[in-house]
Amino acid sequence: MTTGVRAYVGSPVALAWTLLGAAAVGGVVATGWRLVRAVTTWTTLTDPTVLDGLGSVLAWALGSTAVLAVCGAVWLPCSVAIAHAVGGTHRGRPPTGAETARRVASRAEPLYRWVKTRLAVGPLAERLLTEDDVSAAEVAVGCDAFVVPAIALDAPTLPFAVERANRVVPEPGRRQVQFVGVGATATLVAVAWGLGVALGSTLGAGVVSSATLAGGVGVVGLVVTAAVDTAWRAGVYATSDLDEGFSR
Repeated sequence: MTTGVRAYVGSPVALAWTLLGAAAVGGVVATGWRLVRAVTTWTTLTDPTVLDGLGSVLAWALGSTAVLAVCGAVWLPCSVAIAHAVGGTHRGRPPTGAETARRVASRAEPLYRWVKTRLAVGPLAERLLTEDDVSAAEVAVGCDAFVVPAIALDAPTLPFAVERANRVVPEPGRRQVQFVGVGATATLVAVAWGLGVALGSTLGAGVVSSATLAGGVGVVGLVVTAAVDTAWRAGVYATSDLDEGFSR
């Protein structure tokens, strides 16, 4: 277990923000699921003559994309809070819940500009980015993972955050954290689905929904994976000697 993950497990503030993020993302997924199902049952979309019978498929694709985008937007502040809690713990100053909430609120602008940087690919860059933003080319290879921790811990502006993140020497281990998290989530989803089927057949149809149970477990598993990934990145950033790192 890396130092970042240990700090995450021992931080009540980080764990509380993880629960908040899981609830928020779960609410978005549940609401989006209902809306997409409702839209795909419209007579216009189910008509085989509409879009060569692909109306429902396109609605599912667009709806799923929208749900994922909203989930990402909802999770981002939670990620900043977790990075602040874990990084502060590493630096010997574990923040309180109120301090972390104030830090999240004060970092809205650089976070917004960081999202713009991630979306501004190719021709979009000229339209979306301003002199207060940075371009993707200004972020050193492998250092983009440390921009959010830099925003959470040190930088009130995006250019400053990128400059700090570019000084972190990337370390191996993040892929293993992601692989273990996703693998464990997939295993738990399969177990939850099987449990739902077993309970449904035992207690009667409608008592337990396999899809609902598996979906809930999947959301929680992916949120925890994202939280641990954030903790790993925050730990690496907080323990790096930024004077000895490299910058672009």
